[in-house]
Amino acid sequence: MDLLSREELLAIGFTAVGEGVRVSRRAVFYVIEGSIGDGARIDDFAILTGQLEIGPRTHISPFCFLGGTGGRIVLGEGVGFSTHVSVFTKSDDYQQQADGPRGKVEGDVVIGPHTIFGAQCVILPGAEVGRNCSIGVGCVIKDKVADGGRYVSMGIRSVQLP
Repeated sequence: MDLLSREELLAIGFTAVGEGVRVSRRAVFYVIEGSIGDGARIDDFAILTGQLEIGPRTHISPFCFLGGTGGRIVLGEGVGFSTHVSVFTKSDDYQQQADGPRGKVEGDVVIGPHTIFGAQCVILPGAEVGRNCSIGVGCVIKDKVADGGRYVSMGIRSVQLP
């Protein structure tokens, strides 16, 4: 893997870069502000923007999106994102019932230490996920998840039609 140097990460906008950080040159960064802890890893084709605090030994897999443009994204130690996980701190307000342009929802996202996310999870503005949680493939997180929570998506169910 072709990795960015500590100096390159600082030039991108990170104010602190820990030891043993491994960030692919194929990851994409826009207007970055924040830090990366010791031993963190960011793989190819991840896209990161805005305010990010990436904890030690955190792993961000290929094709993840972290958008910290409406608040901060704080990832505790040992957080793991499988492929295609998306984290938003700004989003359209899908609950707004009005004609015309929609308002925006903004808020920090905080993920506790040693929490893992399966492929294609979506984490919405204001979410707070506790420590040692397991979030299964395709889950959407928009509120608080208590420490030690285990969640899986129920997915599509087949039903027999008359």
